[in-house]
Amino acid sequence: MASTDDCFSPEEVAKRNEIKDKVWQAIGKLDEKHREVIILRHFKNMSYDQIAEALFCNKGTVTSRLYYARKKLEELLGTGKGGFIHDMP
Repeated sequence: MASTDDCFSPEEVAKRNEIKDKVWQAIGKLDEKHREVIILRHFKNMSYDQIAEALFCNKGTVTSRLYYARKKLEELLGTGKGGFIHDMP
C-alpha cells in the first residue's frame, strides 16, 4: 500500500513541509502556558479534562488558554480569510 506522501507531487510535499515549519515557528513564539495547551490538545490529543489534570488547573483555565493561544496563532500565521493556511493543497 502506498504512503500518503506518494499521492502528492514533490511541490505539494514541499509546500506542506513549509507550512508545518511555519506552524511550529509560530507555536514557538507563544508563551509557555499557551504553547503547552496547544501541544497537549492538538499534538498529544488530550481532552480538556486531561490537560487540566496534567497542568493542575481547572477546565475553564484550559479553555481560556486554548482560546487565546489559537487567536495568537491566527495572528502570527495570517490564517484569517486569505491567509496562507487556506492556500494549502
